[in-house]
Amino acid sequence: MSSEPGFNRIRWAPGVTMTGSDVRETIGAVDAVSGAGKRPLLVHIGSVERITREARELLIDDTCSSKTAVLGMDRVSMVMTAFAYTSATPTRFFTDEAEAIAWLLEPSC
Repeated sequence: MSSEPGFNRIRWAPGVTMTGSDVRETIGAVDAVSGAGKRPLLVHIGSVERITREARELLIDDTCSSKTAVLGMDRVSMVMTAFAYTSATPTRFFTDEAEAIAWLLEPSC
């Protein structure tokens, strides 16, 4: 977890199974670095092995960011994160980091 100019960044470790407790801890970390306001969030999904049902539900309901760019390596990553398209905040999947950051930094309507 890091705070970048204009957005926050999370990198999930390769091969990890994302659990509900992992997501709750991550949401807490995002809230802590965001201060008073919500910020855009870049999530490096990498080669996450699995996302549990509880983690998926928490991610869909989460509003710790103003919008979320999910950065994956390939179509497999996109399929694993497809649930995020129904999330409570604007969310898009990218395979190019520069495109993801540009989208995050675009002014919201």
